[in-house]
Amino acid sequence: MTDKQTEMLKTILDQGTHITALDALNWFGCFRLAARVYDLKQEGYHIEKYTQVNESGKRITYYHKA
Repeated sequence: MTDKQTEMLKTILDQGTHITALDALNWFGCFRLAARVYDLKQEGYHIEKYTQVNESGKRITYYHKA
């Protein structure tokens, strides 16, 4: 499955940029980043994630190209 959001995500990751769900929403209107990451993984694209806790205790997941 290839759609515009998935292609934009692939472009961003290929540039070496880490992306969060908020980034995806702001940059290309994607409300379901994890689903787009899943789509790319199904195509054989290698993506890793890591999670950090910010100062207010919220968990933020970052995705990047493996």
